[in-house]
Amino acid sequence: MLKRISIANYALIDKLEVDFNDHLNVITGETGAGKSIVIDALTLILGQRGNRKNIRTGAAKLSVQGVFEIDPAGSVAKKLSDMAIPVEDGTLILNRSLTQNGRNTCRINGFAVTVAQLKAIGQDLVDIHSQHENNSLFQPAAQRRLLDAWGGDETDELLRQTRKQAERLKELSRQIKTQAQDDRELARQKQVLAFEIKDIEAAQLRAGEDERLEKEQRILENSEMLFSQVKTGRQLLNGADDDSEGMLAQLSKVQRIVDRLSQFDGVFKAYQAALETASAELSELAIELASYQEDLNFEPGRLDEVEKRLSLIDSLKRKYGDTVEEIIAYGTHLNEQYDNLAHHDDRLNAMKKEYAELWKAYRQTARTLHEKRVQAVQSLEAAIEGQLADLAMPRARFVISVEEDEQIIAPWGNDQVSFKISVNPGTPIRPLKEVASGGEISRIMLAIKCIFGRYDRVETMIFDEIDTGISGRTAQVVAEKILQLSRERQVITITHLPQITAMADAHFRVVKEGDDSTTQVSFDRLDEAESRDELARMLSGAKVTDLSETHATEMLAMAAQQKAAFRTDAHPDKKEEVKV
Repeated sequence: MLKRISIANYALIDKLEVDFNDHLNVITGETGAGKSIVIDALTLILGQRGNRKNIRTGAAKLSVQGVFEIDPAGSVAKKLSDMAIPVEDGTLILNRSLTQNGRNTCRINGFAVTVAQLKAIGQDLVDIHSQHENNSLFQPAAQRRLLDAWGGDETDELLRQTRKQAERLKELSRQIKTQAQDDRELARQKQVLAFEIKDIEAAQLRAGEDERLEKEQRILENSEMLFSQVKTGRQLLNGADDDSEGMLAQLSKVQRIVDRLSQFDGVFKAYQAALETASAELSELAIELASYQEDLNFEPGRLDEVEKRLSLIDSLKRKYGDTVEEIIAYGTHLNEQYDNLAHHDDRLNAMKKEYAELWKAYRQTARTLHEKRVQAVQSLEAAIEGQLADLAMPRARFVISVEEDEQIIAPWGNDQVSFKISVNPGTPIRPLKEVASGGEISRIMLAIKCIFGRYDRVETMIFDEIDTGISGRTAQVVAEKILQLSRERQVITITHLPQITAMADAHFRVVKEGDDSTTQVSFDRLDEAESRDELARMLSGAKVTDLSETHATEMLAMAAQQKAAFRTDAHPDKKEEVKV
């Protein structure tokens, strides 16, 4: 719900900040005072079209900020999650500014968004009912959701089934279209795959083979140098022939000398271990050199074989991957693709069979859902007509049409739901959006909201002069129904009716002020005494009398009793959203 709105440089507003009550907020003021300006500004952060003409004269830009409290598990939170916009403590902040050069800046919780994204969020935050604006209840999808909410748990279960079936049918349809390719194209793909598979498999690659071959290539290219160096190293360690002593023999003599010296002088003991280690390591080196010399096998033509093999591998790398491992993995992938194409017809037929069986099941579920909706229509029509009778439309006829289209595959089944009405006998039954009278539209919306208020996902409802064309007992009934709605959710209403004003939990008065050079609008929240005085003014006209003050006091007292009754009779169940 809307907690606060801040407005700067919008139309006649210089700077304004309004904190709203969670229940019934009433806005009053003289005709032409600008009572709708705040609502008009609110529509900007709900994603409606902006107009540079609304920028206050002399200002560079206008700006509007709205602070909302949302359900962390509700539809708005889900949409924000899909946009990757975080929400802390259920607080949602919408910002929008518009400059003289037409630049729009929109933000949600500090994240820059488009106007379309702002609108997607706004439509689940606030529902505005006025003589000039369409609202969510004109949308076929919203009407269908309301009828389904009236249908109860059985309808919910059928909706879960149709949603699951429709999603699978959609996926199967996509897969079938993908599989049902031209036979010549399939043959071409198989030919290309077969060539590449043969190219890779013929090479019989082994993981790490290229690294081993490159090492062998380096050895073969330097074979003479390596043999010479190994031979020289062995001669130095072991001696060139039987008559010469190598380093090992000489080191052994040095060890014996140091051993004798250490018997007489301890200074030499420290060198014994070093000489022993050196002797052991040099002996190991001599063995390794001998082994390495034996392994040096210079087969004629081996270098040519290695180079040809590396050339083949490089050729495959250019086509299929940067490493041998990548080429092998790509070959596996090619085989899988070839197998998929080879079994194309089998899979295609299996998917077609599944689609036909699921289509039959979906049709049955959708048909059952259709029947449940038709069953719910009569009682819902009667409930709405009862509400309309209370609102001085006793001869109105409300009709809900449920038309079945078997070609539709949708999560909600294949019904087209439409709310229609005939306001007076003899007038044709028409869709709600075609009802001409603003007052009639407002009362119809109020009747529907009174029935579905606790199911509707939108937490804030705004009624802009819903009192048009009504008075007397009807005005009192309208006031009571608005009060009833405001116990379930937040309601903001602009009104001329004292009956509605008396019910306010928060009362705001709009006054237009100015001189010859400037004009601005003030928007003040009234305390108890000020609210009583404003109510008295509305009752008497221009001049407040003792009688009007007494009447105002009585109306406020009666309203307080009605509010107390609502608190006593409040329904304990938690509100739930209507979802499809």
